[in-house]
Amino acid sequence: MPDSEDPKQVSSNDLRNSQFGGGLINAETVNAGRVGGDIWNIFLGQPTVTPVGNPARPKNERLLLATVKQEVTARLSQSLHNTLLINLGKELQPQQVKRPWDTEIKIGLKPAEVLSDSTTILDIFDSQEIAGKLLILGNPGSGKTITQLELAQALIQRAEEQPDYPVPVLFNLSSWKDNRQTLTDWLLTELKLKYGVSTKLGKQWVENHQLLLFLDALDELKPQRQEICVQRINQLLLSQERPSYMVICSRSEEYNNYSNQVQLNGAVCLQPFNNNQIYNYLFNIKRIDLWAIISNESDLLELVKTPLLLSITVLAMEDISLEKWQYLLNTEARLQYLLNTYVSRMLEREVKIKTYAKLSFPKKEQTIFWLHWLAQQLKKDSKTELLIEQIQPYWLVSKNSKNLYKFIFGLIFGLIAGLSGIPLFGLIGGVIGIPLWGVIRVLILEIFFNSIYVRNLQEITLIENIAWFNFNYELLDFVLFFGLVFGLVGALAGGMLAGLVLGVVGGLGGKLIGLITGLITGLIFGLIIGVIGGLVFGLVLGLVLGLFFGLVFGLAGEQSGSFIETKLIPNQGIWKSSINAVLLTLLFGVIGWLIFGLHIGVMFGVITGLFCGEACIQHFSLRLVLYFNGYIPWNYARFLDYCTERMLLQRVGGRYRFIHKLLQDHFAQMDFKRD
Repeated sequence: MPDSEDPKQVSSNDLRNSQFGGGLINAETVNAGRVGGDIWNIFLGQPTVTPVGNPARPKNERLLLATVKQEVTARLSQSLHNTLLINLGKELQPQQVKRPWDTEIKIGLKPAEVLSDSTTILDIFDSQEIAGKLLILGNPGSGKTITQLELAQALIQRAEEQPDYPVPVLFNLSSWKDNRQTLTDWLLTELKLKYGVSTKLGKQWVENHQLLLFLDALDELKPQRQEICVQRINQLLLSQERPSYMVICSRSEEYNNYSNQVQLNGAVCLQPFNNNQIYNYLFNIKRIDLWAIISNESDLLELVKTPLLLSITVLAMEDISLEKWQYLLNTEARLQYLLNTYVSRMLEREVKIKTYAKLSFPKKEQTIFWLHWLAQQLKKDSKTELLIEQIQPYWLVSKNSKNLYKFIFGLIFGLIAGLSGIPLFGLIGGVIGIPLWGVIRVLILEIFFNSIYVRNLQEITLIENIAWFNFNYELLDFVLFFGLVFGLVGALAGGMLAGLVLGVVGGLGGKLIGLITGLITGLIFGLIIGVIGGLVFGLVLGLVLGLFFGLVFGLAGEQSGSFIETKLIPNQGIWKSSINAVLLTLLFGVIGWLIFGLHIGVMFGVITGLFCGEACIQHFSLRLVLYFNGYIPWNYARFLDYCTERMLLQRVGGRYRFIHKLLQDHFAQMDFKRD
């Protein structure tokens, strides 16, 4: 048994919104399921969690509470050290925060205080001095996020029992992209994107102080933006929307470099393990045999004084070569060796794999490369979580890949549109004209996005959250324009054909002028009829669509205030968009058939389906290019679930993350060369 130690030692283009009716907008700044979710509710019912908590609390809040509870439970259960029986050492560091009512002399002279081993994070949060506004600091892998989740779990239970207590909600600060964006606006955006909370409802909760904010990963922002974020946090804490409670997590090293401090009531710094704690942990998990190995290697013992690395070492110990370990000269090299050994061990160990139960799972080298590529994209976007439907075209690097993506999307879109035009406008207008429009509209989008995006090597920011069109105007303009194009192409084709016939007939009569006159007459005739016919068709179609969507979205709008949606399955947004597109294609096809006849009904339905399902076509085209380039497998969700089973990723609903930011960074910096 070791002696006791002093506890002080320590795209360019974003994909279109993945739901019907979302417009061309940044997938990070909107709720990808908002409008489509309303249609889903009307037709199929909403797949969501069951509300929890005291019935005296409004249902909206109980839904959000259930969602956050599910997230916290899943993340804790999938953590590597979820069985850790050690209460981490803690030290109060009042000098790390600046309370508005404190004088500089008073706070600066107050010394750090080492807390007893029995003090829990909930005790600190509830203390009179902290009063629910706490900063959690620590070294990488020291257990900051797990400590935050444990606190959230306790406060969720409190919120279930007390209907007036704020609902704990988890946010990751790495998704804050725009320096000019207030933290309140960012919170509303994250509530929409992550939990499907409408802006109106989210604003009401924020203004009424009904949320308990957990802000993680301050240090994961780019270095030049971290202190700006601290300023935005302080602005929120001094505003009318200031929350009653707030918990922030950050690495100590980065936070100590800031010239500004967060204006919370106190800070606690998590301390590294001492030898006694490591020994007790190994004893409790029945791996005391490892103590003899670790205790004799001072460098290894020093490295495993954090919960994360101790857990990784326990899992990978059988494959660690002490001979190689001793050969490594610095801590960084030893850490990389430990993480490499852990990855190899997780991919090679014998476990029951459910995702590939009847199939051969990916080879080790292939799995590592796919995770390497994923980690690089998350790093590029300053993210720690992946939603499959948020994969973006700017993840494609080469010009050939980007062009291939545009070609595939334009081809699929155009062919579907063209096939719908065959019964009414003929082979020329349908197969040649409309597919060409599919390609042209991609180029239009490219020009448009190039004009509103600010490009940076590290990020792409949407200016003032500009959307292409407001939804109502977008719908009408789309119908009118598409109706005009269909009318023009069909009428021009018919007019040219009529002119050619007239010209040939005239030519047969020996009059060359007849051929020229017939062609000119046909073109003029085609233009006149095309413009008039296209406008009339577009106006009628727009009127019918406007009436229908006014009814549908009017009904949906009545329910929007009570709508909470969570991504429960991978790629949920795309699946819902596909179902919506099919349902609305059938519905509008029947409406068009009853009003205009079968031919127009078919075209009417397909146009609607293309508009609603455009996100699906974009997503499929992008996934196809990424697959053929070898960046992802064909069934991406199954692969990510496989990596979750291998304890390399965590999954919460439809979102995936690496088990720790250290492992994500490790994969991202790999020097991996494909054959």
